Formats: sequence, structure tokens, C-alpha cells
Amino acid sequence: MRWFEGDTWRWVLSWKRLLSVEESRDEAMLHNMLQQQYLRRSLRDKIAWCQNESFSVKNLCSKAVAHSESGVTVDRLICLVWQKVAPPKVEFMAWLALLGKLNTKERLARKGMIPVELNNCTFCITHSEDIYHLLLSCQVSWSIWNSIAKDLGHTITHTGNFRSFYEN
Repeated sequence: MRWFEGDTWRWVLSWKRLLSVEESRDEAMLHNMLQQQYLRRSLRDKIAWCQNESFSVKNLCSKAVAHSESGVTVDRLICLVWQKVAPPKVEFMAWLALLGKLNTKERLARKGMIPVELNNCTFCITHSEDIYHLLLSCQVSWSIWNSIAKDLGHTITHTGNFRSFYEN
């Protein structure tokens, strides 16, 4: 997506499919940000994070929130996933679910990675396995959530999607 043309760095963004109107606007913003980055062939690459600060997800999220005033959109809920209160694999799974990118059977079937007829919930086998069903509306997963809530002295209710459930 980039190369040197002589001593000039060129960014060329290419996509596998046509972009939506919103994606085209995002691409234009990205292209404008990339054009402000001047790379030099004669200098060695290095990784730097905010002068002398050490990198952490918490630092990254706070910097992203600080940039939100300059027109950058920051999803604070996504940032809340990385709190080190669960194993990293669990936080990663929650992050993917909140982004709508968790590889459920429904998503894999849509991508052509598994046959459509195999798109049944792993737990109940009666519904297609999308994020909402797998994590919340399946009787098996909902009973697990209720058991956890009961152990913690809480009650829970169904919401429209995993994101709403996670917010509460």
C-alpha cells in the first residue's frame, strides 16, 4: 500500500471491494492523515511512543480520548475491555464481539468458510449461531449469565445486542 518513488514516499490505498459512501469518507480522512507522514529512505525505521512514556493500552486509550476533540471518533466502550480483569483471551473475545467481528458460525458461513447448513448454534443446535444468540439469547448461554449474576447478587435482562448488554 506504499512505496518509494525516487526519494518520495507514495501511499496507494486499494481495496478488494467498492467502498460505501461512509467508508469513502473515512478513506479520504485516512489518506489526508497519511499524506502528513514523510518517510525518508536514508533514515532507519524506529518505533516510538510519546517520547519517553512506555506503551500500554491504557495510555493508548487516554491518548485516543484526548484526540477525540480534534474530530477523531473514540469508542470508549471498546477501550473499557482492556482492564486486565479477565484473561487476555477473554478480553480479546469480548473486544471482537463488541466490534461485531467474532467468528461465529453465521459469520463463517457468510464468508463461505463453512457450508450454510452447518450454521447451527454449538449449544442448542436449534438456531443459527450469530453473536447475539451465541452469547446471550441461547438458553444455555443465558442460563450461565443468570447463574453468574445470581452469584454476584444481581439480576439481568435481555437487551437488543451484546454491546447494550456489555454496557450494563
